Amino acid sequence: MNSWRPKSSTAAWAGAVALLPYAVMKTYWAFGGTAGRPAGDLAEQLRAHGAPEALVWMERHGLDFTVLGALAGAVLLVALVLPWGTWLPRWVLLVPGWAGAVLLTPYGLATMVAAPLGFTVGDAEGWSWWVGLVAGAAFAGLGAALGVCSWSCQRRTGHRPGAGPGSSDAVGASGARGLPGREGEAYSSAGPG
Repeated sequence: MNSWRPKSSTAAWAGAVALLPYAVMKTYWAFGGTAGRPAGDLAEQLRAHGAPEALVWMERHGLDFTVLGALAGAVLLVALVLPWGTWLPRWVLLVPGWAGAVLLTPYGLATMVAAPLGFTVGDAEGWSWWVGLVAGAAFAGLGAALGVCSWSCQRRTGHRPGAGPGSSDAVGASGARGLPGREGEAYSSAGPG
């Protein structure tokens, strides 16, 4: 029985592409653009709402913490699908990968539905509705891609039931199917995805 499964490298690319409009919008704002955002100093609004000084400083200097988070998500996507990611402990990839999938996908979808209807989260007065669509698509896209890539990584790097020591299917200290790696972290000869 052949069932369709998304390829993890395709999902990683899709997640990265979903982040592009968001990154462009935030970069436009960092360089002084005002379309879609409320009037006033966002750094001062952050400070007034109790944000840590590090976030206020970053906003003053054109670094949006959500863009840095999106960049970290894109790096995580790449680490989940490319062989160099196997040099990291498995949990370092899978814990944030699954957490991002579980949290970002529904948040992004809810934002895309709520924003055009005028519903907002917190103090969002003055934001244009299309900002919610751009941000929601980025969060949902990244979350869904993290889910696919985490699932694929977990399948690739996990212990295979019935594969004992010395078996050609065993994932052990010598790696999977003779490929170099550490226990539980080697890629199969079929490659990522």
